[in-house]
Amino acid sequence: MQVSERAAQALFRLAREELAPAEFIRIDRAYQCGGPRFQVVIDDVSTPLDSVIRVSGTDGDVEVTVGQALVKLLEGVVLDYSEDGFVFGETAPVGC
Repeated sequence: MQVSERAAQALFRLAREELAPAEFIRIDRAYQCGGPRFQVVIDDVSTPLDSVIRVSGTDGDVEVTVGQALVKLLEGVVLDYSEDGFVFGETAPVGC
């Protein structure tokens, strides 16, 4: 997975301003009909099958947790940030 500079800044800001102690940022499946395949969420439960990705940007570094099952699916995906929030490029929407 590649992360744009805008997305890295947004992840850093999210971690700094929104996370409570013991919470972390996770990229997870989005099971929304007709929507994106992935989503950025705040979580507080990790599993032994989680992987941690360090995202570096001009504002600093932030760790993002990804379930092992998603690591392969995220290959070639570009995470960006727009006015509408986080956007995962190169992925087909989830069918209904």
